[in-house]
Amino acid sequence: MEVILRRKKPVQSRAKVTASSILEAAEMIIIKEGYEKATTNFIAERAGVSIGSLYQYFPNKESIISAVIESTVSKIAVGARTIMRESIELPLHDISRLTLEYLLNEFREHQIVLYSLSKQTPELVKLTQSLSVEKFTHATNMALMEQHHHEIKVDNLEHALFVIEVAVLSNIRRYILENPTDMTDDEFIDSMVRLFTSFLTF
Repeated sequence: MEVILRRKKPVQSRAKVTASSILEAAEMIIIKEGYEKATTNFIAERAGVSIGSLYQYFPNKESIISAVIESTVSKIAVGARTIMRESIELPLHDISRLTLEYLLNEFREHQIVLYSLSKQTPELVKLTQSLSVEKFTHATNMALMEQHHHEIKVDNLEHALFVIEVAVLSNIRRYILENPTDMTDDEFIDSMVRLFTSFLTF
């Protein structure tokens, strides 16, 4: 079954509020009560809108869930880009730490949406694979590395950036899901920062 993201895109401010309320209600139901409980009727009730209003924007449950995932990934990516742009003059070590701290907190807060919800249907798996955070932040990552070219020793920035982006997301995912009790967040982030700065600068 193909997932249709939306019937229509909200343009006016009131419509945007309605669509946002639907997505927020859906996410809260999923987090607190599970995927199966998130029916369109229940989502509409929690969002305070009629079922007819919900169907103006989302034709089915799957389209709502798809939009929740898309919205979550987009918001995290915007936050990461903002941090990197605002700290671009700092040493590479400091930028890496700030970005990793932010990503760890965000991925942990939204782990059900990012790691569990996406496995519910094949369509959601495919969607999540196409909406990874690094695809939204790649251009900013590259600009940051070019800004710090005097610190970076690798020959091919594009290849190095690919390795870092994949490693960051996979390691954060494992750390959150496996939750090693003998490692603190600070220890994890310190290790990640050392790993990537060493990779780039030696």
